[in-house]
Amino acid sequence: MSDQPFNAVVCRSGACSGTAKQLLQWLRAATRHCPHGVLISADCLLRAPRCQAPSHESGTYLLVQPCDRDRRPNGTAIGIGPVLTDDDAAAVAEWLLDGSFDVTRLEPRLRIGPRLLR
Repeated sequence: MSDQPFNAVVCRSGACSGTAKQLLQWLRAATRHCPHGVLISADCLLRAPRCQAPSHESGTYLLVQPCDRDRRPNGTAIGIGPVLTDDDAAAVAEWLLDGSFDVTRLEPRLRIGPRLLR
């Protein structure tokens, strides 16, 4: 459990919607144990051309914004995805519970590069 405030925004549109449900289950459980964590569902987060392509890989993407207790951003938003399996979802939930928001503690394939977050 972590008392580090964060907003976690999960994409539930298009190709992401297929795995969003399983990810949300894991993230809801993690967020309940983080007194200053907020979980948000949203439409497409990246608005990247790859998200609009018919060949877009399945998997869900999310952004985690560390913040202070007044919800003001505290650091850079962290892009995560694609989350493809229950193991991926569990790893992301555990990472949130850790509260360090150290992207190097996520598997490299779960990290979204800064160029996609622009």
